[in-house]
Amino acid sequence: MGNGCSSTSDHDHQGLTTILSIDGGGVRGIIPSIVLAALEAKLQKLDVDNKDARIADYFDFIAGTSTGGLMTAMLTTPNAEKRPSFEAKDIVNFYLEKSALIFPQTTLKSLEDDQLSYDEAAINSSLDEATKQIQQYYEMSHKIIDPLIATLRYLLTCTWLPNFFRKRLGKTLLFPKYDGVKLHEVINEEMGQKLLSDALTNVIIPTFDIKLFRSIIFSSLKAQRDKSADARIADICIGTSAAPSYFPPYSFKTTVDFNLADGGLAANNPSLIAVCEVMKEQKTDGRKPLILSLGTGAANQSDRYEVGSDPSKWGILRWLWYSENNGSPLIEILTTASDEMISTYISSFFQYCGWEDNYYRLQAEMKLSDTKMDDASQENLKKLVKIGEDLAAKQDAELEALAHKLIENRKARNMASMAV
Repeated sequence: MGNGCSSTSDHDHQGLTTILSIDGGGVRGIIPSIVLAALEAKLQKLDVDNKDARIADYFDFIAGTSTGGLMTAMLTTPNAEKRPSFEAKDIVNFYLEKSALIFPQTTLKSLEDDQLSYDEAAINSSLDEATKQIQQYYEMSHKIIDPLIATLRYLLTCTWLPNFFRKRLGKTLLFPKYDGVKLHEVINEEMGQKLLSDALTNVIIPTFDIKLFRSIIFSSLKAQRDKSADARIADICIGTSAAPSYFPPYSFKTTVDFNLADGGLAANNPSLIAVCEVMKEQKTDGRKPLILSLGTGAANQSDRYEVGSDPSKWGILRWLWYSENNGSPLIEILTTASDEMISTYISSFFQYCGWEDNYYRLQAEMKLSDTKMDDASQENLKKLVKIGEDLAAKQDAELEALAHKLIENRKARNMASMAV
């Protein structure tokens, strides 16, 4: 009996279904953008018939989550000439220029500069009312919100507390770290009014609807068939980028309502979703898949959560926030573990089918302290550029081989269509 997959030679004449997948990761999107710029440069050099080669010319499907979803849109949204609005190298510059707007770096000094002036009389006056007010918050909170949240919200109203303290309290515990205004402005400026159905190749972008409590997979093929799924690309990008605790959820409407949070809640590594969508759309057309899956950096073991604390004694607060690394072990474990498990599943599936030469997973290792998705400081951005350049250089031979496959596949596709 066969293994259920086409052998390497069964359907060579039918070509490849090419898939690009880009992980989520905030500012770490610089890393895959540099790899894509290197690949696009090779395509422009090697494909004599397409000197203006763009990534979208060679991939049948492009999938991206969160920052990867934004990159997907930039690679596939058409300009006035019906060509991609961005070259891959332009996306690198986009991150370098816009990251600090999207993730403004707040320092302790900037918070202290805003603190209120207050005196002892004001403090005593407020304290006289504190017990009564807190009791009122507790009485209503058992039906509305947790008592601790109620108390923290009360503290935000206390004028006797320094303003910088209240700002830090609100940003850290009660509200998203960023209001998302600049994120919305930047994405709307770049994407405009283009719809998902306008994409130059097939697009797949995962999101998570927090009211329906299920994943919503935006697909350009589905958008061409179903008006309710044909949202503005800008709205989808904002939705898939709305990372919990970093940005507020994003709501918009087509003919139905969407209330979206970060696509990483569904699939931070969208390659498996992409494969499933391709199988659903193309069914059994006989083409072998080829996947380029790009990560945004994975933490190595050099500075894991080992300093000054025993994980066996962690409660919910420690799992959610680890002060020594200023990170969240639970969130990082959930995203990292799923990313690598998906990579393992697809790699095993491709090996089983005899397609192992058609799966490319490019991922950079980095220190845990360098993996923050919102560190838009110039120092960190330069560090990410270096990581991306090192990864592209290390994988140069693979990128060269991949470029040749993509070019040959496109030429064969074009010749077949001319023959028809």
